[in-house]
Amino acid sequence: MKRLVFLSLCAAAFLAVAPAYAKGQPNPFGITIVRFDSGTTPAQMRAAVANAGGEVVTDLSPVGAMAVAPVARDFGAKIGANSQVTSFFRESMFDGPVSLDGKEGGGSVGSPVFGGSGSFPDPWHDASSFLGVTNPEGILQWDDARMNVPAAWATTLGDRTVKVAVLDTGVQKSHRELKDNIAGKAETFIPCEALKYAFGEKALKGAGLTDCGNEDRDGHGTWVASRIAGALNGFASNGVAPRVQISSYKVLASGFGGLPDWILSGLLAACSDGVDLVNMSITGYLNPTDPAEAQTYLLFNDVVRYCRTHGVTIVAAAGNEHVRVDRVTRTVGGVMLSGVGEVSNGPDGIATTPPGHNSADFDLRGLLETPAGLPGVVMVSATNNGNDAAPADDPFRLGMHVGARDQLAYYSSYGPRVDLAAPGGARRFNLPGWDGGDGNILYGGWGSLGALAENGLICQDQLQSSLFNFACFKVEGAGFGWLQGTSMSAPNALGVAALVISAKPALRHDPAGLVGRLEATARRTMRNYTGPDDPDNTSPTYDGRPCNTGYCHLDTSVQIPFADAYGAGLVDAGAAVGS
Repeated sequence: MKRLVFLSLCAAAFLAVAPAYAKGQPNPFGITIVRFDSGTTPAQMRAAVANAGGEVVTDLSPVGAMAVAPVARDFGAKIGANSQVTSFFRESMFDGPVSLDGKEGGGSVGSPVFGGSGSFPDPWHDASSFLGVTNPEGILQWDDARMNVPAAWATTLGDRTVKVAVLDTGVQKSHRELKDNIAGKAETFIPCEALKYAFGEKALKGAGLTDCGNEDRDGHGTWVASRIAGALNGFASNGVAPRVQISSYKVLASGFGGLPDWILSGLLAACSDGVDLVNMSITGYLNPTDPAEAQTYLLFNDVVRYCRTHGVTIVAAAGNEHVRVDRVTRTVGGVMLSGVGEVSNGPDGIATTPPGHNSADFDLRGLLETPAGLPGVVMVSATNNGNDAAPADDPFRLGMHVGARDQLAYYSSYGPRVDLAAPGGARRFNLPGWDGGDGNILYGGWGSLGALAENGLICQDQLQSSLFNFACFKVEGAGFGWLQGTSMSAPNALGVAALVISAKPALRHDPAGLVGRLEATARRTMRNYTGPDDPDNTSPTYDGRPCNTGYCHLDTSVQIPFADAYGAGLVDAGAAVGS
């Protein structure tokens, strides 16, 4: 299985020293998914597992499945002989949160000097500069301007009855920007107690699973939640829909990652709890020719269908691999599905390759993107801020149309499967760090600003020590940071969706109607100049590192078409909320 990867670029200078989507290793616990006939009750499922010598770790009975620790040596033979069992297969690992090397930014600063408004919205929202850097939009939370959010605020700031589920690394409930907008208790779906019972605490520690609480020990989930619903409290930043309520469903363990059943159980719980919207800034790839991975995809598909029947809209990140994702109808595990997101089988199915690495390790061709590529899930690509002048003596940057705003971000995946676009941030020149050179920074209004868990892994990483990125800083004890990625574009789009259902409650439990509204009102005034990865350009990077196998530069001679870059267009909150 191609490991599912955590989707914040987190201000990374390179994608990874080891490819985050390389061939995955089996999960350290041997957890097996068992699927049952539709008429099997949860009690019958548990009895079948127990009789075969297994321990239930995660209950997925709403879609006829259980995640099981196979304790007995002959568990497979026994469970396979049960007439109520339709299939069983071993899970693979999902890659962990913060799986990227070369991170920059970080540290702690005193109160930065900001210009701009100190009233509504919150003081930093319309501030024109950050530590002396003025961004082209003239406000720090430029993504709201690109999505026309202030126009929507004239109608609604979000209805407090609207509930949004964030499936992520958890949310720091005590964060000053979120403590008033957290609905109920934060839940974790990392089954540490069940795993301890089956394997012992030593096995968990040996596997690196130490994040067993419900708090955010990474920071990513907190950032996502704050971009959706950061409170209007007169301090720092605020979210797109600052009056809606966030529910935290922790499905990823910091420094470890997770298993598919953790994410699936969190998604089932959220949709059973009556949430209106789900954000999933997680992505990965499954091989439809592998029987176990095909069954994993079908299980994801069943859970998404369960959510849709409960009136829940799921928004997910398109991915940071910069590959083309086609929209296809195909048979997966014997089931015909339409609207599947399949990575192109051409050269544009090979992901951006960090300098000095082999592009074969980044080959995603023919794989199925999960969860954003699942039928019924809204896939969101990412755009930049931009509007800087290209250096006159730099033909490469001129070819990339540096300065053009709302471009497809250099890292964002694209293709016919993309439904909508939203700001995700990008380096100043909308180029990877290795091709941007001096001034290709992230902080100050090119990345996207949000709250972070001040003691989380993102803020604690000692590599994050340069203002070149500023992935984390602290003010009055609260963590904040500039991030880039489709992890950021998904919550931006979902925040707009939350404003829409707040203003138009008839769309609240109508996923098709809500997405149709967002698509019909999306902005289409942009022109995209960003090209695909270039397999033929093997010249050294801007900073002199080798690119022997290509794919680490963007092709300046080809422009990704509008619909592939943006789907229906860039979400427009003012138009979507309007009459």
